[in-house]
Amino acid sequence: MDSVKKEQYRNSDIFKAIERNAPRYLAEKWDNVGLQVGSYSHPVCRVLLTLDVTPDVVEEAIEKDIDLIVSHHPFLFNGVKSICVDDGKGQLIDALIAHKISVYSAHTNLDAAEYGLNYFIAKALGLEEMRPLSNSPKDRLYKLVVFVPESHTEAILQVMGDNGAGYVGKYSHCSFRAVGKGTFKPLSESKPFIGSENQVETVAEDRIETVIDNEMAKSLIQKIKAVHPYETMAYDLYPMDESLTKEANGPGKIGDLSTALLPQDFLEKLKSALGLKLVRTAGKPPQVIKRIALCTGAGAEFMGLAKVRNADVYVTGDLKYHEAQSAHENHLWVVDAGHYGTEHQVVLLLKEMIAANCPGVETIISEKMCDFLEIH
Repeated sequence: MDSVKKEQYRNSDIFKAIERNAPRYLAEKWDNVGLQVGSYSHPVCRVLLTLDVTPDVVEEAIEKDIDLIVSHHPFLFNGVKSICVDDGKGQLIDALIAHKISVYSAHTNLDAAEYGLNYFIAKALGLEEMRPLSNSPKDRLYKLVVFVPESHTEAILQVMGDNGAGYVGKYSHCSFRAVGKGTFKPLSESKPFIGSENQVETVAEDRIETVIDNEMAKSLIQKIKAVHPYETMAYDLYPMDESLTKEANGPGKIGDLSTALLPQDFLEKLKSALGLKLVRTAGKPPQVIKRIALCTGAGAEFMGLAKVRNADVYVTGDLKYHEAQSAHENHLWVVDAGHYGTEHQVVLLLKEMIAANCPGVETIISEKMCDFLEIH
């Protein structure tokens, strides 16, 4: 390349731009997301976006003077026990390191993110009132109870609300408090806010209850302790029913069209949105399509949820023969738009994420990205 690179960002800036919307904790346990090859600190000016990292894509990256490849499917999926540079992935790793090209992957964390790939496709289809098809266990809710002297109640409530606690439906800063009496005896070497050493003290306290999510619990309690007057803060954390989540993250999406469509019109809309010529269907289509459930990639495991949630159609990829048979038997219309077909637009989403946070970085969509299944 003849152009001169301007080193404004580092790889870690790109990673943060993606993980701001698709944090790695949302990834499935079996997945491998994040940095695959290279360095967090290496300067980056050109990023190549792709669904898969293949020999052709690596060759393209070398030709285009790329600093970082960002893929959806992990380049390294299973544990690596040895690297032989004669062929296969070892040869690609050797070439990547030799040309100082890093590889980063955002996979199931991007699938499950509230505004991730499933949202991107659902939005292209015009879905409204979207929610996850399957709630993420990382979104499970907890009841946090803190006991505090009345003099510090407002300060604790402020910290809770300002840090995201107490979201119930379309309301924030929700909490409940009850007045009671707390008792304690400061022991030797203690530094009590109220009371004297070796004397039982009774204090008017408020019991403050609020709702937090799983991820919030890691940081919020420490922030509350920072403003709580007691040397040792008394609090309880109760897991709520597993069915209660904040319904933000999770695989798939389900939502409604503003105007119902005939099945054939929906198929044309779907093919246009995904840039496809052909799709496969299983089951009998309903008279009209209003509620749509979808899961990009291989999502046949969620067919039952789509049925239970009264979807008129379920869109996914990689449908097998007996899964198609199940769709017939359970009176669910399923559209198989292919694994590649439902996921290849991930490069457009990644391009948006990087541009919004690192505008000085040039993002290039791979010309070598392809569907490994061919139609003749």
